[in-house]
Amino acid sequence: MFQPGKYTSNTIRSNGYGTCYTLINIMDNKRFKIYQCLGMLFFCLFLVLKPGTGFGNDSKVLCVGVPTGFPPFSFKGKGEYRVRGYAVDVITTISDMNHRNVRFLVGDPEDLLAALRFGEIDVVSGIVLSEKLKQDFDFLELNVFVKRFFYVKKTKIDSIKQEDLPGKTVVVARGQPYMDLGLDWQGLTIVQARNLLEALQMLNSNHAQIMIGTSERVVNYLVEKHGLTDIHQVGVTMGRLPLAIIVSKGNTKLLKQLSVGLGMAISDGRLGKVEAKWFSSRDWAFVWSQYRIYLLGGAFFLLILMIGFIIWNYMLKSQVARITRDLHISEQRYRELIESSPDMVFLINPQGYIHLANNTAYEKLPVDRDCEKKLHMESIVDPPCIQAMTDFLKMLFKTGYGSNETRLISYDFRLIRVEMIAATIRLGSEGEQLACCFARDITERKRLEAELVQSEKLAIIGKMSACLAHEINNPIGIVLAHTEDIISGELDLEEVNESLHSIQRNAIRAGQITESLLTQASFKDNAFKNLDLADVLEVCIHFIKPKLKNISIHKNLSSCQYFVHGDEISLQQAFINLLLNAIESIPGTGGQINVQIEHKAIEGHFFVEAWIKDTGKGIVNKDIKRIFDPFFTNGKHRGFGIGLFVAYHIIKKHGGEIIPISVEKAGTVMHVRLPAAKKE
Repeated sequence: MFQPGKYTSNTIRSNGYGTCYTLINIMDNKRFKIYQCLGMLFFCLFLVLKPGTGFGNDSKVLCVGVPTGFPPFSFKGKGEYRVRGYAVDVITTISDMNHRNVRFLVGDPEDLLAALRFGEIDVVSGIVLSEKLKQDFDFLELNVFVKRFFYVKKTKIDSIKQEDLPGKTVVVARGQPYMDLGLDWQGLTIVQARNLLEALQMLNSNHAQIMIGTSERVVNYLVEKHGLTDIHQVGVTMGRLPLAIIVSKGNTKLLKQLSVGLGMAISDGRLGKVEAKWFSSRDWAFVWSQYRIYLLGGAFFLLILMIGFIIWNYMLKSQVARITRDLHISEQRYRELIESSPDMVFLINPQGYIHLANNTAYEKLPVDRDCEKKLHMESIVDPPCIQAMTDFLKMLFKTGYGSNETRLISYDFRLIRVEMIAATIRLGSEGEQLACCFARDITERKRLEAELVQSEKLAIIGKMSACLAHEINNPIGIVLAHTEDIISGELDLEEVNESLHSIQRNAIRAGQITESLLTQASFKDNAFKNLDLADVLEVCIHFIKPKLKNISIHKNLSSCQYFVHGDEISLQQAFINLLLNAIESIPGTGGQINVQIEHKAIEGHFFVEAWIKDTGKGIVNKDIKRIFDPFFTNGKHRGFGIGLFVAYHIIKKHGGEIIPISVEKAGTVMHVRLPAAKKE
C-alpha cells in the first residue's frame, strides 16, 4: 500500500494564467486529512469557477509521482518546496499538449511504483525500469544520454581503469539508476548512501574507494562547502538512460494520451527545448576522454589532407611553370620559324591594313616596323593589280582560304612578282578576324619560265623549219618558172602580164610564211584580244601538216563561234605543242588525230573546250601527273621535255586548264578548257 508518511505531495498546476504551486508538508495523519479535505474543497471550487476548465471540460488532474535526489532529472534544492528537473518538465509538456493539469508527488522509486500499482497515482516519471518491472507496468521510454562522474580520494587512487575496478568498493547515492549503464560490476562491492553528501563522506573516510555521481556541479558544491578537498574527479563516461513514463498495467487509454502528447511535443520542438534546458552544457574533458581517438583521427586526416593539398598545389604550380616554359619555348620556335622564313608573311585585316610582318617583308617592302603605323596593301601593290588584290581579299575573308599572283613594289621601287597563299585566323575567341598571308617571291622563277618559253619557241621554229622550207620552196619554184618564161621572150604581152601577177602572188605568199616564222620567234609583250579558237586551231593544223606524213587528222571546227580572250601567238604556240606531242606519240604510220571544239557551261560559267585525241601509245598512269613538269621526257629520244610545260603555263595564264586523259597503249586525249569571251 502507498504510505502517506513516506513521501511528500508537491502540486504543479499549468493553465493560461500562470502556474500555481501549493506545498503541503504532511506531518501526521490528522493534519494531512484536514489539509487534504480543505485542499480538495478549494481545488474543486477552482475547477468549477475557472473559465474553460472544470468537470464539464473533462479536465481531470493528472497525479504524477517522481523520485527526488536525482539531478538533473528530478530533485529539490535546499529550502525549495517544489520538485524540478528534466522528468518533471517532460511530463508537464506532455500534459500541456493534452490540456491537463498535473500534480506531482515525490518519494522513493519503490513507494511510487507501489502507489501506481494500487491506483493511488496515475503516472510515475523519471524511473529506470528493470526487466522484471517492465512486465508489471505499461510505459513509454525516453532514451537520454547522461554522464557518470567518477571520484576518488587523492591519497588512494589517482586514476581509474577498467582493470582496476575488481575488488573495489563503490558508493552511490540511493535512488540513482546508474547501476546498469554499461559498467562491468563483477568483483565490485556496491554501497548505497542515503544521499550524495553521505556518499562523499564515505569516500573521504576511506569506507569506499570510488564514488559515482550524477551531477558535477552538485558534487563540486558539496566538496567545497564541507571541505572535502581530498576528493577529486578522475573520469567521466557517457551512458544511455532509458527514462520511463510508467502507467498501471492495462491503462491503455492514458498510455495512448501520453503517447500522443509525446509525439506532439517532439514534432513541434518543445521536447527539444526541454533537453536543451537541462543538457545543453558541454563537458569538453568528457568529449576528449570519450572521443579522443576519433578527434585525433580526424585531426590526422585533416593534416594528411593539408599536406596532400600542399603537395598537390606544389605539383600544380610546377606543372603550370613547366607548361608555361614549354609554351614560351614553342612560341619562340614558331616566331623564329616565321621570322627566318624566306617568304614574306603578313597579318592583314578585312580592310586591307597590315598588322604584322616578318623580317623578310621588312627587308623587301616599304613596311614600317612600328605596328601602330598600319600600312595598307594598296600602297605596296602595283597599281594595275590593286583591283585584283581587293577582289582577292574579299574572297579570302568570305571563304577563309585563297591564293593569288600579283606584283608588289619593293622599297627601291622595283616590281616583285609574288605568289600569295592565305588563310583567315581569329585572335582569341572574340578577337578580330585576320588573314595570314604567305607571299613567295617568284620574280626569278617567272624569268626562268619566260626563258624556257622562248627557248621552246626557238625549238619549235627549228622543228618547223623543214615544214616552212617546203612551203617556201613551192612559191619560189613558181616564181622561178615564171621568171624563166619571161626571160625567154617567147611570151606575148598578155602572158607576160599573167606571169608577173603570179610572181607577185607567190612572193607575197612566201613573205607571209617568213613573217609568221619571225613572229613566232619574236619576244615581246603579249596583246590580249578576243579570238575565235577555231581559227587558231586551223592555223596550227596548217603549220603541222608537213609533219603528219601518213597520219590522218580529222577536225570538227566551225568558224566564228568559239570566242576566247587571249594572245593569238601564245595560244598558237600552246596548241602546236599539243599537236606535235600527239604526232610524236603515234608510232610508225597509219595513226589518227581528232580535233574538235565545243561550248560548255559549268555552275553558271561558260567555257570553250578543245579536244585533241590521238591513237598513240598513251601515258603510263604513274606519269600522268608529271607530264607538265619541265624536262620530263618519259624516255623519248627527241625534244627536251618542255613543250607540255610551256603549253600548260600558257593555258593557265589565260585562266584555263589542261586535263590529260590517257589509257596506256590506247591513246591520249588533251582536254583544254578556256573561259569563253563574248563575240565581237
